[in-house]
Amino acid sequence: MRLMRRIIRLYQSFIISGVIILFCLVAFFIGILPGFKKITGMIKIVYEQTKTVQILEEKINILNALDEELLSSYATAAISAVPADKSLGTIFSTIDGLTSQEGVAVSGISLSSIGSVATEAAKKLSTEEQKIGVNIIPFSIIVTGPIEQVRNVVDKAVKIRRLFRIRNFDLSFDNKSGTTKSTIQMDAYYVPLPTSMGKISDSLKPLSDDEIQIIDKISALPLVTKSAPIGTESAQVQTEPRSLDPFSP
Repeated sequence: MRLMRRIIRLYQSFIISGVIILFCLVAFFIGILPGFKKITGMIKIVYEQTKTVQILEEKINILNALDEELLSSYATAAISAVPADKSLGTIFSTIDGLTSQEGVAVSGISLSSIGSVATEAAKKLSTEEQKIGVNIIPFSIIVTGPIEQVRNVVDKAVKIRRLFRIRNFDLSFDNKSGTTKSTIQMDAYYVPLPTSMGKISDSLKPLSDDEIQIIDKISALPLVTKSAPIGTESAQVQTEPRSLDPFSP
């Protein structure tokens, strides 16, 4: 016991210093270090929120500066050229309108692949589709008429609002009737709408001058889609209530 007291008396200063150091280490690892990590995390969160608020303010300024009617016209022009779905009806009606305008007869329209109509086809893009960034619907038409009108169909098919591409075509002539028969292999395009709207932190950029010029060029292309006319009789809407008596005038 005396030896213990003597040792404590001799090394009292070292023992006190060791206890203080041990206490400081415990306080550092238990209190200061977790608190520092928490403060750092809070600073990071505040920085991210500040950045998000700044991006949202920029988006609001851009959206406030946009003309809704002008954007609506841009969207209408873009969708009429490259729809958001396969829109086979617009392909057929555009071909019908183009051939009717040029005075040639369509004797056949066919899709080049069954996958063009399949729902899952859009999920498996070909190498060419991945390269150009759109989905392709290959199809072919057979037209018959005078050579000049058939040539006009081939020429104008790539200059109309519903964007087409001609892969190849062949011509055959009937000397007796003076008509020309042509099989034209073409491609139509569509781009599915995105399934997600993106993150709030994603930046929003206004349309560039090049993009506006492209949309203006598309808007200037003629829209030859042939729509069924609506008769005046079918367009009338009855506004007065009908009588419950079927024999009353």
